[in-house]
Amino acid sequence: MKPKHVGLLSVIGSGAPASQQDVARTMGVVPSLVVTLADQLEELGAIDRVRDPDDRRRHRLGLTQEGRALLAECTARARALDEELTAGLSTAQRDALARAMGVLAREAGLP
Repeated sequence: MKPKHVGLLSVIGSGAPASQQDVARTMGVVPSLVVTLADQLEELGAIDRVRDPDDRRRHRLGLTQEGRALLAECTARARALDEELTAGLSTAQRDALARAMGVLAREAGLP
């Protein structure tokens, strides 16, 4: 698993529109990368592809039970790492860091 795999799982798990094209726009990547990542996650049994009933040319991506468990595990590990990295900071410092990171993410155009 690479960060972009987790990003794809997160986007799909957020409940946002999940066509491969929509996901590419949300992630700010080319559609071919989403296809490659989706292929790999589908092989792991983490996602499934279903034809969009409104547009048969499109596939909608969904998390499987395995995908939801994998996303939960990745989220738990990320939170544990955040706790470890910020253990020496006060609550106020953690809050300030979170705000600063949010500003940087928005400026970079990250979702």
